[in-house]
Amino acid sequence: MPKGHVVEPANTQALEFVFGTVGFDLKEVRRGSEPVPAIYVSSLPGDLGFIDEVGRKKKLFFSAVLPLVLSANERVSRDRAKLIRLRDRVLDGANLHPPERDWLLRLAERYGVKSSDDIDRPLLDALNRRVDVVPVSLALAQAAVESGWGSSRFARHGNALFGQRAWSDDKGIVPTERTDSEGHVVRKYDTLLSSVSSYIHNLNTHPSYQEFRIGREAMRESGERLDGKQLAGGLLAYAEIGERYVEILRRVIDKNRLNELDDALLNRNIVTAFNQAG
Repeated sequence: MPKGHVVEPANTQALEFVFGTVGFDLKEVRRGSEPVPAIYVSSLPGDLGFIDEVGRKKKLFFSAVLPLVLSANERVSRDRAKLIRLRDRVLDGANLHPPERDWLLRLAERYGVKSSDDIDRPLLDALNRRVDVVPVSLALAQAAVESGWGSSRFARHGNALFGQRAWSDDKGIVPTERTDSEGHVVRKYDTLLSSVSSYIHNLNTHPSYQEFRIGREAMRESGERLDGKQLAGGLLAYAEIGERYVEILRRVIDKNRLNELDDALLNRNIVTAFNQAG
């Protein structure tokens, strides 16, 4: 678990109390005037799905998931920054030190990039395409859609925010609509952060999301800000409804102004004060 304060609220009131204690206000984050406190909710409160007030439910859901997305993206960003430094050196003709070569080869293995122990241009290009963040707006929209705003059985009992599949019953929760010919389950996780990290890794490695990665790389190369709404078009394979799914994601991004959260940053100093306060 990265540095921060882990909470497991008994109910939504307890969660609201935590956010209030650290002054976590999504309105201020949207304006760019406040960072996001590193408060990591390990599991969503069970009564979240019973909140009738839509605005309150959405605010709680996004406030709980946003720090998790930022934390998971931070880890990827650190790897990406090191990757780019080493890539630039290689392309400039420099020789890497053995620990640097080993690190790149381990990174390639983790991201499913085949290598022959040679640090060459194809390997570095493939890593450059895969080792990158998922826009906050897109991650939040998918979490909301896939988990029913945190009220789904998979989210409540398996910390599963993104409906990712597994193929062994002991690794997940069996969907009620699963037919006899199907063998998938919805993968369960120990914490919500594990679910978010797994989702980002899935988009960065699975063959079905190659178009998403190509689009993201093109934005990087042109110096554009990563656009979650546009990149949603690369996720046709995420759900059986294809184009309709992309339309839903884009509508959620627009309706909830999630693009305003794409530049949010974590602040761990607030958590220090929270810890000291007790």
